[in-house]
Amino acid sequence: MSDSFEIPSFVETVLVTGAGGFVGQKLVIQLLKLYPNIKIIATDIIEPPNHGVTDSSKLKTIKADLGKPNELAGIFEGEKIGGFFALHGIMSGGSEINFELGYSVNIDSHRKLLEAAHKHSEKYFSSSNLNEFKPIYVFASSLAVYGAVTPQSIVNPKTKPVIPESSYGVQKHVVEMIVYDYGRKGYLDTRTVRLVTVTVRPGAPSSAASSYISGMIREPLQGKESICPIANSIEDNSLDYYLTWVGSTKNVVKNIIHAFKIKQNDLIKISQERIINLPGIQITPRQILNALVKYGGEDKLKLIKFDKDPKVIAICDTWAGAFDNTDALKLGFSIDDEKTGYEQAVQDFIQEELGGKIA
Repeated sequence: MSDSFEIPSFVETVLVTGAGGFVGQKLVIQLLKLYPNIKIIATDIIEPPNHGVTDSSKLKTIKADLGKPNELAGIFEGEKIGGFFALHGIMSGGSEINFELGYSVNIDSHRKLLEAAHKHSEKYFSSSNLNEFKPIYVFASSLAVYGAVTPQSIVNPKTKPVIPESSYGVQKHVVEMIVYDYGRKGYLDTRTVRLVTVTVRPGAPSSAASSYISGMIREPLQGKESICPIANSIEDNSLDYYLTWVGSTKNVVKNIIHAFKIKQNDLIKISQERIINLPGIQITPRQILNALVKYGGEDKLKLIKFDKDPKVIAICDTWAGAFDNTDALKLGFSIDDEKTGYEQAVQDFIQEELGGKIA
């Protein structure tokens, strides 16, 4: 890999927020593996796991509420942070149900983190010989910023206006613009990546409307029931209608790191707003069920409980089923194989999260 895709040498410490979440944990693990000479600070509202790393010069875990000034300041104390991965947030369903909490976490805490990062940059990265070196700031946004689409839509980001149709989408887009402004002003080297739906996620179901996409694989393979909220039965045409844009866990984490490494000028040539939609592949809920049968057996279908949820459907109706990957691929981002990528993600889940054992 060329030097242009290596983390700049001035970055000695990076902060990962939302490090207790699934993607955050996988990101921390991968950073530790790829960059043993870089210190990782991992923070979340609950102290993130240390992944077996007890050397605080390699990984420092902090329980912190980023909305509280004292706790936010404590993260920076005694550190020289040259990079940020801002992954924390309330998921789509939770943001819609709890309007105030969604705005507090998904906008206010990000605004405070950016302000703190800016002040930190002025303190440590403003000397004359470091003018061109500003802390790199990656914000994880979402394709939920797009509205006026259907699951059958194919979005071209060059021509499609951003008009969110959910509180989550609004909140993400608001922060995208603030992140862009901090970059435009030269305060930080900012870039935003809009994540695809990550699958297959381990752990408990989340408040995301998309949670069922992983749930229909995750729970049945562990002998547990899973609710499919967009159909009433296996014969329901909704299983074919709700085209879904996804990416494997490995590829999404790889692309988040790649976003950190690309040069600012290369990004701006592609996107003046410094925003890139991460590449994905298209699947349907029926393909998910077919994969469940292929890798878990026909009997696992009995664990799928079909129960349409109008609240989930209302959100899913505002998601496009496909996006143009051209810009991301020009910048060197990776994409799962269109034919085999989803099944590979299922196999990865079985091997890495279930130890190769199906209940």
